Amino acid sequence: MEDGDMVAVHGRYTNWFGKSMIAVDYFHVVDCKFIEHWDVMQEEVPANQVVNGNTMFPIK
Repeated sequence: MEDGDMVAVHGRYTNWFGKSMIAVDYFHVVDCKFIEHWDVMQEEVPANQVVNGNTMFPIK
């Protein structure tokens, strides 16, 4: 996602200290340079452990 000088990327990181993590990384970009970075991460919960049975990061 991009909005002006802000960019967000949703991703899945495997083997992050032995765990799979779902994350959103936010970047503030000025003149094609990363000025700031923030992220939000959560350990991935397997589909068989959630009530609705959906995966957190579906791969199609």
